[in-house]
Amino acid sequence: MMLDNTDKDTHDKEGQDKKKRVNLTSDKRTAHFGLRGRATTGFPVKTRSKALSALLRFSHSLNESTELVAKLFWPEEAQQSEPEILEEVYKIATQDLAVLGHVPDMVWFHKFEESSTATIRKALGINDAGSRVLYIIVFRKLDPITTLIGEEFLLAWWEVVKGHRALWKNGVHHRDINPSNIMGYRLRSRFMSVLNDFDLSITDASKGFERTETAPFMSLELLTPEAIAGEVEHVYRHDAESFIWVLIWVCLRYEKGKLLGKGRPLDKWLMLDARRCQEKKCSYMFMVDKIPPTQSHRKNFIIAKKCLGMVYECGGPLPSIPTDDEVVFNTWFLNHVPQN
Repeated sequence: MMLDNTDKDTHDKEGQDKKKRVNLTSDKRTAHFGLRGRATTGFPVKTRSKALSALLRFSHSLNESTELVAKLFWPEEAQQSEPEILEEVYKIATQDLAVLGHVPDMVWFHKFEESSTATIRKALGINDAGSRVLYIIVFRKLDPITTLIGEEFLLAWWEVVKGHRALWKNGVHHRDINPSNIMGYRLRSRFMSVLNDFDLSITDASKGFERTETAPFMSLELLTPEAIAGEVEHVYRHDAESFIWVLIWVCLRYEKGKLLGKGRPLDKWLMLDARRCQEKKCSYMFMVDKIPPTQSHRKNFIIAKKCLGMVYECGGPLPSIPTDDEVVFNTWFLNHVPQN
């Protein structure tokens, strides 16, 4: 499918009954960058279809927004698709209140079979394994968690941590925790946080050895040469540590719900390779008090330091990394985050 800088209509093979307009020039267009790219891009959607509007009545969350966004990306064909993963997530949500209302609401999706890079590989006589295919998924619109401050932000972050734990216990492993993937919506006056973007998730049926996350938020262990080479399995404590780095990141870089201007802390982390990023993060753990948090997150930073302190203890002179997921959850989070 060719895309230019104009609005584009998409529809099912059956015809126009789910016709929608994807605005490729919108200033709200977003892109995601990681160690390995799926060329993920998001666009606002203008629906001109009664059928698509009707799908909004069948919600998988408590989100009542009628605004939609489209996600275009190129996942590996061999991996379980994000729509399939989300169907598993929705089943868990019906049984677990920690998940209900805290997951993205998928309205519609389409796989462009004809876009498979396997066709190109075959034509060129390339027989090595691996191919990608274009997907488009339409979701209800969500807002960034970084717009929140103080106790409201901490509560939203904590609810996603708990929801993520519930999903992991039920066999859905997210594996890409970063600020862009923690979003939410308003349910009356309350902000309902959402763990978003399940395109890198896996289920218990498979093991996660590939590295696809965003370096500044990755566990220190996953930034080692062995892990980058695919020799370290991604386990729960790695995602748990990512949540802590996200908390540190927001506390230092956002004031009154807005990103600080030039010269903000930790900017260099975004431009480093895995090895150098790990070095910078390790150095930061020795000088955590030298970079003050913003006023909006002063109290949250106290919690963030306590959580990060547990990571430091586990990787200190006498490493004692817990292997039990529940121990990680309790000692890294539950013992430090205020419970309402």
